[in-house]
Amino acid sequence: MRVLQETNLPYEIVVLLKALSSVGFFDRSVLVGSWVMPIYHDLYQVQYVLKTMDIDLAVYIPHQQKAQRSNLEQIITDMGCISFLSTGGVQKFSTGGYTVEFITHRVGGRDADAKLVKEWNIIAQPLPYISILIDFTDEASLGDCPIRFPVPEAFFIHKLIIAPRRRGMAKRMKDLEQCSILMESVKDDVLLNIMQSIRLSKETKRFIGNSCYEIGFPLQRLGLS
Repeated sequence: MRVLQETNLPYEIVVLLKALSSVGFFDRSVLVGSWVMPIYHDLYQVQYVLKTMDIDLAVYIPHQQKAQRSNLEQIITDMGCISFLSTGGVQKFSTGGYTVEFITHRVGGRDADAKLVKEWNIIAQPLPYISILIDFTDEASLGDCPIRFPVPEAFFIHKLIIAPRRRGMAKRMKDLEQCSILMESVKDDVLLNIMQSIRLSKETKRFIGNSCYEIGFPLQRLGLS
């Protein structure tokens, strides 16, 4: 397994990721959001200046409810983090200026409620298209702790989809900036495999087309025209 340089991540995030890894969180769940970019820098020499204090973790939820595997709320608060509920009942943790949030794949309408994940004793925010990030992943070792994250192609496609859906222009532009940086590194065969494995509505394909137009990425590389 490839080894990540701990110096590429702040100390607080290294400690958090190692604590989650130690209880098996990254067996199926993944680090997502902008903090994946330092990992891509480490593994693929992607150049990106990080501009966020939000740490996003996508939780894999089994089809059947499982008994508690580990109490992540307790583990994280024992690290000195403060737990609080944001708008909509989503649980977040705050420490050293960083905010930790758990998200999961949303099935159904826009107004899905926050979801209690019994397996880990945390409350996650359901969002669309998260399954793309959970289903297409890679692993690397942080010290002796395995960390799971989306393959660059899954991260790229996910950002293409969600960028036009952003309500704030700053977040939309950040998504497109990350796509622009990754577009020279993503592999066509992996892109096509992911695109052929997921079901996309006409509206979602239109979103992808709009994003590709803005960053100058050929739709043909995604199997679209």
